[in-house]
Amino acid sequence: MFRQFQHHCSPDALRRWLALCGLLLTLGLHAATPPAKPFEGSAGLANFAFASYLGTGIYTTSGQRVFVIQIPLDFTIIEKTDTRAGWKLNLPLTFGLLNFDDIGIDNVPDLKSVGTLTFLPGIEYQYPVTPKWTVIPFGDYGFARDLRNEQNILVLGTGVKSYARFLHRGNRIMLGNKFLFARERTKNRVDSSYTLIETGIDYRLNTEFTLGGRPLKLSLYYINYYYPNNLKFLQQTPLQIRVGSENEVGFTFSNLPDFLFFEKPQIGLGIRGGSGVTVYRLVFGMPF
Repeated sequence: MFRQFQHHCSPDALRRWLALCGLLLTLGLHAATPPAKPFEGSAGLANFAFASYLGTGIYTTSGQRVFVIQIPLDFTIIEKTDTRAGWKLNLPLTFGLLNFDDIGIDNVPDLKSVGTLTFLPGIEYQYPVTPKWTVIPFGDYGFARDLRNEQNILVLGTGVKSYARFLHRGNRIMLGNKFLFARERTKNRVDSSYTLIETGIDYRLNTEFTLGGRPLKLSLYYINYYYPNNLKFLQQTPLQIRVGSENEVGFTFSNLPDFLFFEKPQIGLGIRGGSGVTVYRLVFGMPF
């Protein structure tokens, strides 16, 4: 993400943020979702070791649901400019709630609801090839914890991202590409890998609306996710679904007033689908 948390936030602010995630994602979706069925294992809809790469959202298939919540904490080590490279440290913390029922302002999830926890620190080198094109090699190293089965997994990831900006009739167009290869390692079972090629386009419109004295900006985006090795959903259940490609469309609002521990946040919603898997995604920052 391209936003930073403040270094400290109160427990009440964090609980309100988690409640907001649940409220936005379940609004209008819960009634249309079939009753949840029990899982055979805590891995849920995808290999939970790679949950940090999935993003905040509701992942559903075959009547089963997982709610993934990510706290995208990051720190800028050296600020990137149009002519100088930058460094950024990412410290995302990801929770997986398995087969949740209701999440809202009056029903905030607690630790008993969390089935998986992933902490995947990483570092990015942001290199400006031109003032409007940035290439970002990155590496991640962390762990995932299955809280129900008391299982720990090491996670390693590496890849490269690319962002290019253009103008069209005064509106900004952002093209984004990412190649990711990640691998998990555990003592109790065979290692598995996760490969992703992601391509996205974001078209930002300058609107006449203001909020908190700031001009509100609306972005419409599209993302294609291609998994060369097929992404395994329902990894630890008798029924497995392999996904080779997914498509996502959505929108975000940016240049918003500061909110909780977000500075000038960019927030939106998206829907992703492919091979029987549907994702209702809550977007913080750039969608790709």
